[in-house]
Amino acid sequence: MWIMPSRSRPHNVLRFIKAYDETKATTPVWLRLDKDDPNPGYIHENWIVEIGPRLPLSEIYNEAFRLYPDSPWYGFIADDVVPKTLYWDRLLINAAGIDGMAVPSGGEGTPHFVLGGDLVRSVGWLSLPGLDRLYIDTVWENIAKKRNVLRYVPNVILEHRHFSNGKALFDRTYRKEKKAEDKLIYQTWKEEHI
Repeated sequence: MWIMPSRSRPHNVLRFIKAYDETKATTPVWLRLDKDDPNPGYIHENWIVEIGPRLPLSEIYNEAFRLYPDSPWYGFIADDVVPKTLYWDRLLINAAGIDGMAVPSGGEGTPHFVLGGDLVRSVGWLSLPGLDRLYIDTVWENIAKKRNVLRYVPNVILEHRHFSNGKALFDRTYRKEKKAEDKLIYQTWKEEHI
C-alpha cells in the first residue's frame, strides 16, 4: 500500500487524487491525517483514511507497518507529488518485487519509492527508529545498495512539487526542526550497519 502522510494540505491531497485517477492508478493508499487537519471528506474506493494524533513522519511510517505488517509492498508517497506516468503504481511495485527498492525518475534522494514487503520485514521497520523526518529514504537507499536490490525506474515520472525546486510555496509542513538530531541518528546507524 501507498503511505501518504498529509498535514494541513487538503489541496495537495485533492490534486493527488485527481492525478491518481488520471494516471489509472489502482493500488491502495493509506492516507494518514492528524486529528486537527482539515478533512474535506476524502473518499476513494482504493483509499483508507486514518486520523490520529500528530506524530513525527517516521512514526507515521512505522505506525503503518504495525497496522499492515504483511503487506506485499510499501510505497512512500508525499502529498506534494503529482504522478505523470500511466500505471506508475504498478510499474514501481513490479520493479521492487518482494525484496527490492524501486525508485522513479530522479534517482537518489527522492522521497517517493516502493519497498518489497519481504525487504521491510527483514529489517523490522519502515523508518529507522528515532528519526523525526529526514534520512528515511537515505537509510533505505543504503540498505538496498548494500543488498544489491536498488532498482531505478527512469520511465516513471512522479513530479515533486516542492518549494526547493520552485514548484510550491514554503509552508510550515516543510520545517525541519530536528535536522541535526536526524543527521546524528543516521550517521550513527550508518557507521554500525553499512
